[in-house]
Amino acid sequence: MKSEKVSVTITNNMIHDFEQIFGKQDTLSPVFPMIFYRYIEVPWETPSPPVLRKQHGTCTKELTVGKTYHCQVVLEAEKQRRNNVFYTQCLYVYDEHGEECVRCVSELVTSSPLQKKK
Repeated sequence: MKSEKVSVTITNNMIHDFEQIFGKQDTLSPVFPMIFYRYIEVPWETPSPPVLRKQHGTCTKELTVGKTYHCQVVLEAEKQRRNNVFYTQCLYVYDEHGEECVRCVSELVTSSPLQKKK
């Protein structure tokens, strides 16, 4: 499953919000785009709240304040093990040419299978 692509423009306020949590940044962290989830509606949900197991970001092109990026969340994997469901979702950030700039990977676990939103 995939979300719709959403355009997000990086603002100074976004950076300020990020730095309030993580401290002053010389360059934007590869996990900075995680705040883009505010603007994206994923087409799946969990009956029980998920727990974040791991998270990392890979930056292939530096992000810039004032530029607009196109973002999409993709459900990459879902596995049932015993009474838990493990899944991996990736946030992809593309520039105006469609080239990938950042990939943020989140590995989550929940006690119930994911369901497509109605």
